[in-house]
Amino acid sequence: MKKLLIGMFALCLGLGMISCGEKEVNIQDVLAKAKAEGANWTEAQWKDAFKDMFKGLAPMFDYMRDMEAKMKEAEKGDDAAKMAAVADIMKESEAKQKEFEPLSKAMEEFEEIIENNPVAKKLSDDKAFQEELKKEFNLPSEMFD
Repeated sequence: MKKLLIGMFALCLGLGMISCGEKEVNIQDVLAKAKAEGANWTEAQWKDAFKDMFKGLAPMFDYMRDMEAKMKEAEKGDDAAKMAAVADIMKESEAKQKEFEPLSKAMEEFEEIIENNPVAKKLSDDKAFQEELKKEFNLPSEMFD
């Protein structure tokens, strides 16, 4: 049962990444700007782009944290209650995957841009910057593993 719950949590994490922001960010704007101008950006500009992307993905990450809490709560019940809770979570996750599909696609495109830009790639692999993002956006510790 625990493996099923862990699997469901992993599925929820698979929806994407990250958390809160003071202002709403249109990730399509961030993505377009990274495509058009990213080749000439400094490390500081890339850091801002990463943070803006994470702010734009906040609804997805808020949902992931909610699912994590529901999974922990489901572990407290008996087997029948656990199975019912997991079934509810799976059903909800399927619906949310469709809702978050544009966010997931944008994140995948952003990751491709990062992979093809030496400044962004270096920053993406920087453990200190990863820790900064985890702290600022309340991300799970395994987010960049």
